[in-house]
Amino acid sequence: MAESTFGIEEEYFLTDLHSRRVAQHGVEAFAEASRSELGERVTREMFAAQFEVVTPVLRELDEARECLGDARRTLARLAAVHDCGILAAGTHPLEQWRRVQATDMARYRAIFDDYRIVASRSVLAGLHVHVGVPEEVDRICLMNRLTPWLPLLLGLSASSPFWDGRPSGLMSYRQAVCDEWPRMGIPDHFHDAAEYQRYLKVMTDTDCIASAINLWWNIRPSLRYPTLELRIADACPRLEDALCIAGLFRAMVDHALNAPHHAWFDDPMTRILTVENRWRAKRRGMRGLFVEPRSQRPLPFTAWLEAVLQCIAEHVPHKDRAILVHARKLARLGGSAEMQLRIYRRARSAGAEHRNALHEVVDTLLAQTALQQVRQLA
Repeated sequence: MAESTFGIEEEYFLTDLHSRRVAQHGVEAFAEASRSELGERVTREMFAAQFEVVTPVLRELDEARECLGDARRTLARLAAVHDCGILAAGTHPLEQWRRVQATDMARYRAIFDDYRIVASRSVLAGLHVHVGVPEEVDRICLMNRLTPWLPLLLGLSASSPFWDGRPSGLMSYRQAVCDEWPRMGIPDHFHDAAEYQRYLKVMTDTDCIASAINLWWNIRPSLRYPTLELRIADACPRLEDALCIAGLFRAMVDHALNAPHHAWFDDPMTRILTVENRWRAKRRGMRGLFVEPRSQRPLPFTAWLEAVLQCIAEHVPHKDRAILVHARKLARLGGSAEMQLRIYRRARSAGAEHRNALHEVVDTLLAQTALQQVRQLA
């Protein structure tokens, strides 16, 4: 059974190693050096000190590991020249959005002009995964089958427990900020591609949006590529977490391509429960109860995840089976958000001031993003 092609986009914050905040100096020199070494694999994002690495079309998860690992090491090396590092997390633990500079490009100037403070507050970093879909497949019907599982991928990737320099009380505050935007979050339900195209025509004809590129849902049919694009995941400081998310999403797509269509996919209650599960994932990550969308019964995250892993396991290549083990480990021991909070609380309990405790969190995230060994916390 052939596995789908895929691609990954990772976002990073250039971070000053002295202040541990988003860098404000050396940014343009870093951008020029990065483009010189990585070419079109690295792009600018909405904020000046925010960068994205884009892989080529991939067929093997090992290709993704090599491509992203090389990019992370290269960016970390180039950042060090400017006393900076790169940090992958849904939000930057120490940053305050009011001081972060926007990228001076026409595309982003238009976004800031249109969305104002909503755009200015979106100092966020995500992990996006594209999975190829055969031309004859209705991507909207496929999206309907996958949407109920999105909260699982959010829970596994959650890495944004801090906002504006303090604990937010959420595991993915990035998703809370995303909710300030129109046309984000869980997509509206469309019966098929034809109904989606009717929606798109109304939205563009009435100047609500310029094109489908202004639909920023947690999953969407890509405008530029014959793919479905996962957008719900926080950026992952640990590369193995990012690869796990990408591998699971590809297996989910491959499963959905081969599975029969069930009536519960189109039940309005399914979307309602998915919205509820998304809230639970962004609030508690992998803790607490979720509502399994088919049975409509409460389940712990670990039990729901296990049921889905059993469902998609046959679509995970034998050489990539480690992602199933990794997903179970994350659910059992906790992901990045829980780790960050443990570091912060342990430092505070040991007598560290609030800012110094956050410095420890940032230092760990910098080391993880750069693929350096860090001390594991129990």
